[in-house]
Amino acid sequence: MPFPVSALVHQFLEQADARDMLSLLSMLEKIARQDVPLHMRAGMAVDLRELLADAALRDSVQARQLGQLSDSEVSVVLLIAAGKSHRRAAEMLDISERTIRAHVENSMKKLGLKPAAGDKRLDARLLIAHIFLPDVMQRIGD
Repeated sequence: MPFPVSALVHQFLEQADARDMLSLLSMLEKIARQDVPLHMRAGMAVDLRELLADAALRDSVQARQLGQLSDSEVSVVLLIAAGKSHRRAAEMLDISERTIRAHVENSMKKLGLKPAAGDKRLDARLLIAHIFLPDVMQRIGD
């Protein structure tokens, strides 16, 4: 059974900083210089290509989704995605919480999302998931 390199690389990339990335590139260079069996190199290459293709597709979807929003709406979405509360996002952008909620509502309308029944926090989470986790949302049927 092939070693699940893509899962390990994906987990690493989620948590990696610039120093980690340089270390990874260094290790890949060392591996490339070693006499690794051809079947293992081929499997690693396939896994890595798949991982990079998935990342490129996610980036493309995110860019398309965010491109439909105004600059202010994007700022709100990014702050909420970073874990900021409506109150903290409002403070950081020097606007009211009501304006934050309005940006979330407008963003949802632009992306064709239906609001949750009265739960504004759930609306924000749905919006973030739709933009940043499109493959998951597609599997659960939006």
